[in-house]
Parts: sequence; structure tokens; C-alpha cells
Amino acid sequence: MRTPIDAPTDASVLPAAAPHESFAELPVEAGPDPLPRIRATLRGDVLAVGLAGEFDHYTCVPLHRLLADGAARGARRLVLDAAGVTFCDSALLLVLDRWVRTGGRVEVAAASRAVRMLTEVAARLPPPPDGGFSP
Repeated sequence: MRTPIDAPTDASVLPAAAPHESFAELPVEAGPDPLPRIRATLRGDVLAVGLAGEFDHYTCVPLHRLLADGAARGARRLVLDAAGVTFCDSALLLVLDRWVRTGGRVEVAAASRAVRMLTEVAARLPPPPDGGFSP
């Protein structure tokens, strides 16, 4: 019995494949980019942050670090542009709550549907007893 190991070198081990299409010809589902993107500018005590993509427990870690660094550099006011956020969960609220609990203020300049839905649900909850973030 011939196996691929002892087959002659000119023998094809795999069946012939169909002609390859170029990647440009393959159907592509166009949708929002899930990769989280953060851009930030610090001017005086104002930290302007733009978010795009998906933000959850794992992808909020860089945002949390950015805000901590901004606070260490004197930022007290956060202006948030979240128009490009396609998905977010309570992890985003937690990051904003930490900012407020350390003495910062949050202004949402723009919000996507996902962010608006999250903040609307959060607004229905009782406010934190110790003055945390409330949308």
C-alpha cells in the first residue's frame, strides 16, 4: 500500500484544487470594525478621548490605564467621544465610574447607539450611594 510517506515525489498526494479566486472576488461582509481604538489628547486639565470599536472587560484595560495616566498628569475633566463604539458593556461604565470616584468629571460629547443604550439602562438603576458615575 502506498502512503503519502512512500509515494513517489512526482505523485500528487492531495486532490487537485479548484482554481483559486482572488481575495478581491470573495464576498465580504461589510460591518463595523470590532477592534477597539482609542485616541486621546491632553490639554491642561482636559483629557479628550475618542473611542471606536468594541469595549468589554478585556478591551477596557487600555482605556483604564490611559485615564489613570491622564489623572496622574493633572487631567480632571474627561470629554468622551464614543460615537464609533459598536459594542460596550458594563466594563465601560466601571472605567468611567473609577474616573469620577477619583475626582474627575465626565462629559459625553457624542455617543453611539450602543453607548446610549448602556447609559439609559444604567440611568434606570438607583444612583450609587457614594457618588460614583451616573449617566
